[in-house]
Amino acid sequence: MSETVYQQHAYRSNQIPPQKPCPEKTLAQRLLSAGQRMLPWSRPTQTVSTRTAQVSPSQWQKMKATAPNQECFWNEQTLEGLTGNIWVRVYLILSGLGKITLLFITPVFLIILLLTYLLSAGELVHHIIDFSIRYFMFVILPSSIIWGQFELYNRGYWKPKLLRKLLDARKLFELNRRTGMVTLYKWGGKVRYSYPFVEFDCILATTPSQQGLVNYSLLLAHRYSGSMHGVPLGVLVTPHETVAEYYRLWNMIQCYMDVTQPLPDILLLEEARPKDPTTVAYDQQTGRNPRYWRDMSDDAYAEAITQIEAKQSKMSETGPEIDIFHPHHHRVHHP
Repeated sequence: MSETVYQQHAYRSNQIPPQKPCPEKTLAQRLLSAGQRMLPWSRPTQTVSTRTAQVSPSQWQKMKATAPNQECFWNEQTLEGLTGNIWVRVYLILSGLGKITLLFITPVFLIILLLTYLLSAGELVHHIIDFSIRYFMFVILPSSIIWGQFELYNRGYWKPKLLRKLLDARKLFELNRRTGMVTLYKWGGKVRYSYPFVEFDCILATTPSQQGLVNYSLLLAHRYSGSMHGVPLGVLVTPHETVAEYYRLWNMIQCYMDVTQPLPDILLLEEARPKDPTTVAYDQQTGRNPRYWRDMSDDAYAEAITQIEAKQSKMSETGPEIDIFHPHHHRVHHP
């Protein structure tokens, strides 16, 4: 089964084709000359970044209940880097106003209208009816459409193509475990480039913030194309994490792309584990509970994450380093 699922060029850390030396003036070299650091390729371990897409079991269950048709950005096949857009904020504000209008303003309006009718002894009945019709046409009806459509859209039941194109999060990049390809997108969803995972260098870049703090960002720079556009892996975590956390994120990304390794053992990927052949074999061998994360209480989950962080703080963030230019030469990484 694994031979049919994983394509020939899928990444395998134990079968890396020798890579060509890095040419001059690549994005990686420009960044490194500016004092940034390159993270090593390694034989990945099951070390994970606990700061990646933090979501509790109750939040996960709520998401699955309210939007059962919504695809997760990370599954057994692809990891998608996404970003929102300004239209989503506008849409949220409009739907929020529609909800407030229907649930709060309209009841008050109706009470005032009723009191006006009673106090006027029916003298203004024609004006009240006319005003009520106008309020229904220009306030209640639009608010109902906007809020109702938002609820249907949010639950995954009705997504018109034009609205989906306008509102869905913009895809920045895609890492495909089964093909071993890394794809970067332009505005409008067009492909900027697509290359094998092993042809990228992982760079940890630093930039000072206005508050004088150091912000980190992790990106993949293609080694051979000369493209000045990197793959922003840093969107998966917050910009104020420790350097060690970025090493763990890079290890987890390598583990995810390596089809000789099971999927990283995190809540977001638990539902995908039965759909990945290598992971299925690993879970059968280890007897892993298939709902280990999802059936936890939030308190138990928080405690488990704390224990993982304590355990990992005493371990190397990555596995043995791999010299991808001489793939038979491995050395142990000592951070």
